Amino acid sequence: MDVSTNNRTSTGITNIVIFGTKAFAEIAHYHFTYDSPHSVAAFTVDAAYLKEPTFKGLPVVPFEEVEKQFPPAKYGMFVAIGFHKLNRERAAKVAEAEAKGYRLESFVSSRADIAPDLQVGPNTMIMEHASIHPFVRIGRNTVIWSATRIAFHARIGDHCWIVSPIFGESITVGDYAFIGLNATIGPGISIGKSNVIGAGALVFKDTKDFEVYKGQASKPSRAPSNRLRNF
Repeated sequence: MDVSTNNRTSTGITNIVIFGTKAFAEIAHYHFTYDSPHSVAAFTVDAAYLKEPTFKGLPVVPFEEVEKQFPPAKYGMFVAIGFHKLNRERAAKVAEAEAKGYRLESFVSSRADIAPDLQVGPNTMIMEHASIHPFVRIGRNTVIWSATRIAFHARIGDHCWIVSPIFGESITVGDYAFIGLNATIGPGISIGKSNVIGAGALVFKDTKDFEVYKGQASKPSRAPSNRLRNF
């Protein structure tokens, strides 16, 4: 796992380009603009998907030519692609950006409750109100959404998408995993690579690679709400 020390001002580069112009790119723009030392200079997408010349009031340039207008010696990049194909699309674009020479910047919210020894890899985002205990390592290109709870000695892999679950201590999450809203992973559990752990799922045993766990969906009561006495 390629891990760098969490320091929001560790790089001398302050201007960045965001890859993407969809919902996650909009979120990334907001966080980097209002809660980081970085300034967003532009957006970039593959030329085949460039539909409008601007996004959020900033220029959108073809990724194939981005280094000509925004050279990697002066600009960093953040790849804001969702969890499509189990995060592999985002991982591939991260590799392409690095091949162009860009430093991939990370974001750690000032409103996250994190230990000072937290270590994160490049192109990782930790949103507000996440709670992360000491001795935790988070890999490359991983997204930690708001209200996620990660107990001590956890190891989160590369290219993961973590949507507000609760992790017990000393858990391990394999690369390319998706962990859904309010899922609970028990202490000491190892989650395999490319797992999909659905919203509300309870996992208290180790999982194998490429497994899928679904939470139990609530079923409606036979009694309608207008017959409930306490409401």
